[in-house]
Amino acid sequence: MLHVRDLMPMFTATNRVDGQSVDYRDVWQRRNLVLISIPPGLITTPEAEPFLAYARASTQHDTTFVVTSDTLPGVPSPGAVIADRWGEVYYVAAGDTLVDLPAPDALTDWLRFVQQECPECQGEAR
Repeated sequence: MLHVRDLMPMFTATNRVDGQSVDYRDVWQRRNLVLISIPPGLITTPEAEPFLAYARASTQHDTTFVVTSDTLPGVPSPGAVIADRWGEVYYVAAGDTLVDLPAPDALTDWLRFVQQECPECQGEAR
C-alpha cells in the first residue's frame, strides 16, 4: 500500500466521473492529484455519490480528480490518495467500507495544504 512521502506510481484508469481514461503520465509534473478508489460493486451505491459529486463539482484548476473502480497498484480500495504535481503522496486513507473514508471536506483540507506548499521548493527537492 502507498504511504505518505511515497511517489505515486504511473497508472491508467477510467474516471467514473466522466467515463474518460486518465493516464497519470499526463498529470505528473503538471497537476496535483486527488484519487478516490471505490470497489466495482460499490461505485453505483448511495455511499459513492458524495465522492463522485465532490469530483464533479471541483473548481481546483491545478488538480486532477479521479474516482475509479479500477484496481491500481498500491492504492487501497476503498481508499483516497492525494499527491502533489511531482507525485509525492501527502495523504492516504483506507477503509473497509466507503463510510470509513474521510468526507470530501477533509480531502479538500488536505488538498489546500498541498496547494500551499512552495512549488519551486518542492520541485527542486526532487
